[in-house]
Amino acid sequence: MKTKIRVHGKSQSRTALGIINAYLKLNPDSTSTELQQAFPKSLNRRCSADNIIIPVEKTVGYEKMFFDQENELVVFKTGERFALVEIWGKEDFDTICEHAKQYGIVVAEEGTKPFEKGSFELEYLDEDKKKFWFMWWWILLLILLFLLMIFCCKKCCCDSTCSNPCAGAVENVAVEQSDTDTADNNAEQPDSSTNDLISDSGASISITLPDGNVLNISKKSQEYKLFSFLNSSNTKVESDQTKGWITLEKIHFETGKAHFTSDSEKQLKSIAGIIQFFPNSHFKIGGYTDNTGNDAINMKLSSERAKATVEKLVSFGIDANRMTHEGYGAQRPLCPPNDTDDCRAANRRVDIRVTQK
Repeated sequence: MKTKIRVHGKSQSRTALGIINAYLKLNPDSTSTELQQAFPKSLNRRCSADNIIIPVEKTVGYEKMFFDQENELVVFKTGERFALVEIWGKEDFDTICEHAKQYGIVVAEEGTKPFEKGSFELEYLDEDKKKFWFMWWWILLLILLFLLMIFCCKKCCCDSTCSNPCAGAVENVAVEQSDTDTADNNAEQPDSSTNDLISDSGASISITLPDGNVLNISKKSQEYKLFSFLNSSNTKVESDQTKGWITLEKIHFETGKAHFTSDSEKQLKSIAGIIQFFPNSHFKIGGYTDNTGNDAINMKLSSERAKATVEKLVSFGIDANRMTHEGYGAQRPLCPPNDTDDCRAANRRVDIRVTQK
């Protein structure tokens, strides 16, 4: 019979246990009676029990003769648990090894695997099965390569420095966007060709401000969204006043107060620099709170936060006549659940909107 499983084992008894387990792997629907017929008592002349494989409950009195530990039992599909005789002489061991060949089971030469003492391992030799898994490994590899190609293609097509080699592959892909992203998507790249005060390094841009200072802006920042909108001739101010807001996500307030946290200064200065760069533009600041407290207090507090932001920008040299502000309380939360400290902190914020370019 064609060999299907090779049994590797350290000891004779454990190798015999491996042979029985190999048989059940090849014949998973076998009953205990069929297994006892396949491996009769005559294979082990030292066994004094009725069979070399007996129900575990019948090993009482034979504990030292049978494998009776839980991880050593032979378990059938029906849930029956049997134990195999543990004592094998050299002649009996050779007999069961020869006997197993008729079922497609062979025993490996001793020392071919570095096992722990007493363990065994089954090696599948079914060529059809090997070919089956080999085929699926190749299919999986091809799928992964295809997905990687799509990912790289989309990434390249979204990069303005790319010559768009796969436009056809992503031509029909629709991208859902929020209202605050509209301005950014209409002008992903600043029109630096019309202004020699703008330097584009790829990941960021540098702007030389009227006072001579240079402002570096990451292209992943909210400041870049604002700058792109103001710098592009293709963008227009929305007539719908609920649209066009850009969240200044790094400007935070203390709970219940209109006081900035210490980490807010950097973004406030960056926004002031962008506003200075576009002297004809006008802006509105919207203030927000989390949902703690009553509505009247939140509305007053959000107005104070918007006002504090305008006053801070004015302190950086912005003309107050170019700025307006309004409080919206707990409306339009960035984190709707409002159920954690981090979530509520994100909602205690200010947004900016261009009202005139």
